[in-house]
Amino acid sequence: MPRGQHLHLVRPPREKRLAALGREGLEPGEVSERIRVRLPRAQFERFAALSPKARGEVILAGFRALEEARHDE
Repeated sequence: MPRGQHLHLVRPPREKRLAALGREGLEPGEVSERIRVRLPRAQFERFAALSPKARGEVILAGFRALEEARHDE
């Protein structure tokens, strides 16, 4: 019998496992990756203190602001 064959019978659902770790699952279409960012230290510390979801919102807001600035030119 292969190892781990019966895990699906005893392992809790993914949502429960993530909740136990204090994490939230990705929404459909979302991606989580490591990237490098160059910022002044004060802004980096503020950015790093945010949750991953809030960091994504900051990045999306920045993209929207860039798009608006390009359309205004």
